[in-house]
Amino acid sequence: MASQVQTGVFQTIETVDKNKIIIRDELYGEHVIAEPVLIELLQSPELSRLKGVCQHGVTGLLGFGPKVTRFEHSVGAFLLVRKVGASVEEQVAALLHDISHTSLSHVVDYALSQPGEDSYHEVHKSRYLKTTQLPQILTRHDFGDLKALDEELFPLVEQPSPHLCADRLDYSLRDSLAFGKFSLKKIHQVFDSLKAAPDPTSSNRLLVLDNPQLALALARAYLATDRDVWSNRSHANIYKRTGRVIKELVESGRVKEEALWTLSDADFWVLMRQEATPEILSELDRLETEGLPDENRLRLPRETRIRSLDPDICQGTQGEPLPLSVVLPEWAAERQQYILSRESTRE
Repeated sequence: MASQVQTGVFQTIETVDKNKIIIRDELYGEHVIAEPVLIELLQSPELSRLKGVCQHGVTGLLGFGPKVTRFEHSVGAFLLVRKVGASVEEQVAALLHDISHTSLSHVVDYALSQPGEDSYHEVHKSRYLKTTQLPQILTRHDFGDLKALDEELFPLVEQPSPHLCADRLDYSLRDSLAFGKFSLKKIHQVFDSLKAAPDPTSSNRLLVLDNPQLALALARAYLATDRDVWSNRSHANIYKRTGRVIKELVESGRVKEEALWTLSDADFWVLMRQEATPEILSELDRLETEGLPDENRLRLPRETRIRSLDPDICQGTQGEPLPLSVVLPEWAAERQQYILSRESTRE
């Protein structure tokens, strides 16, 4: 019997039978999935866990924005590389690229990451994967070398900032829509124009757009979302305060670190309240009731990344991909000015 599940703000998945899944995504349309490895991964408990993990961690949990989920983002990244003709292995890498995210997502970076370290979920990904059935699933479907568990081997999935890649493009489109910075019509145009250059199998393949003005609109929406959400000082303050609570609970032994990979955001919040000291409980109460603090009274924490985008453009069938900042030099100046203005607010 067919069953349909809401996996996030913009996405549902219907299991038709054991050989067919239908993904309906407001951003990217309807997609029928029939590959056995993809079906098993989409139904795995490891990936399903991400339906309870907000893209925006504690600010999503506390209602300071839509509850976009890590699951819908992971599926979104997968659909982007699938659209441009990527191999099944690269599609798997996209689907699993965020598999080691913990409860409350990047909030944990403020709690347990060391200075200068990559995101906590990236540093501890291999440790987490050893506790899962994912290696066995991949081996069963002839991906036994397990390369698909290292997304950095797949250029369409991961690129260094500020290049376009499936991870960066999906969260930018999904979040900019969720927070009213980019229209659904524009997102459909981005999806329709997206391609892999020079082709989906080249060793130096890139995700590119063919319209500089559309790319400029996307890049500006990305900055607007960064300003008001990702590097917003009020949001960062909530992250940092929650991070201090997690750090104290984990380092005191009141909460086991492993719980970060087994519980949803909501259940992890309940666990923190159960194990809290009176002082921690008071802080959790304040986080729940006081709302977002006044950004004008805050400085940007040193841990908070300032994000910007410089999409690659490929016009015509023979053209070489060029960054938007080269195609439109005014974007280079605008982007740099934005970065400097945000850096000036650091603590």
